[in-house]
Amino acid sequence: MARRKRSHGDVGAIVPWSTPIVQTAVYNFPNLGSLDDHYEGRAPGSYVYGRDGLPNSDELAKKVAELEHADRGMACSSGMASLFVAIASSVGKGDHIVASPDLYGGTLLLLGRELPRFGIKTTFSDSTDVSTFENAMKREGAKIVLVETISNPTMKVCDLKELARAAEEAGSLLIVDNTFASPFVIRPLDLGADVVMHSGTKSLGGHHDLTIGLLCGGSKVIERAYQFNIVLGAIPGPFDSWLANRSLLTWKVRTEESCRNAMRLAKYLEGREEVEHVFYPGLESHPQHALAKRIFSDGMYGWMLSFTLKGRLAEADSFVKALKRVTLTPSLGGVGTTISHPGKTSHRRISEAQRKELGITETMIRVSVGIEDYSLTEEDFDRALRASQRRKP
Repeated sequence: MARRKRSHGDVGAIVPWSTPIVQTAVYNFPNLGSLDDHYEGRAPGSYVYGRDGLPNSDELAKKVAELEHADRGMACSSGMASLFVAIASSVGKGDHIVASPDLYGGTLLLLGRELPRFGIKTTFSDSTDVSTFENAMKREGAKIVLVETISNPTMKVCDLKELARAAEEAGSLLIVDNTFASPFVIRPLDLGADVVMHSGTKSLGGHHDLTIGLLCGGSKVIERAYQFNIVLGAIPGPFDSWLANRSLLTWKVRTEESCRNAMRLAKYLEGREEVEHVFYPGLESHPQHALAKRIFSDGMYGWMLSFTLKGRLAEADSFVKALKRVTLTPSLGGVGTTISHPGKTSHRRISEAQRKELGITETMIRVSVGIEDYSLTEEDFDRALRASQRRKP
């Protein structure tokens, strides 16, 4: 029997290496039956309307879910949108939340100012004290427990495994904001958390050119959040989703280098006489260093740190003005080292009394450490630190 000559067409379908940007809000359907197939789940992978999901956002959600060892993921229009979706899809009027007070300022405003208008109350309790936190859960009958793996901006670390145990016993849903750590440092779901949230704008995006949020967790809880978000409409655009997918290709190498540079910078700052205190889980002086060493991956403690300068606001301002390479940028997680002033950015909308209680002083500087040559960063900080304490005649 003659063997058929193989044609070039037999080598398989030719597909793009990078998923194209699917810039559409809606799809066409050939007939009414095809609509039924889509809505009844008989046509997996089909799309109908942007608010229900699009290829680029679904690809991103799947990739981040794999990073977090989650059954399922979903993308939202921002980190705060994803947090709101996670909370609002799981609580109703009369329900209670127990949360750490050491949270991003926007999260504190959501919990303390906005949600109470809908009859949802929050009790704040120190998540680094498991016993006290657990008592608050049981006392309030908490529907949700909310913490950050590394708190913003004081870099506190909580025992997620113990909190997960306590939350399960109390019948509470444990939501963890993993933005400051990322799955490179820790995977909260592996320790018992129910939902992990990310501001993908930060290290997952890594270039300060997109705004997006992610949720990961079990199929049931994420399906509920997904359906809620279809109604809410807090969806990411195709281009931001495509940018985030692009960034994930370099996420691990970026994060590893940033973590290494952060450790070096933290040790350097701790030895400077102009610095009053350094907040970084990798330092032995950090109150939860032993815990962080136990639960974080491979000696990596994140790329974020904070420190307080000696003096007052004038010294902090002098430090900022003297920087040449490092920029004052009210965000984090980019490839270049940036600083922020929590009192004037992330936590400016909370009261002065709250800031004082949290340890956020007028000389606190938060640093997002990048991947550039570390020696250049240290050189810039050296100049700025000396300038911060220079007495004017």
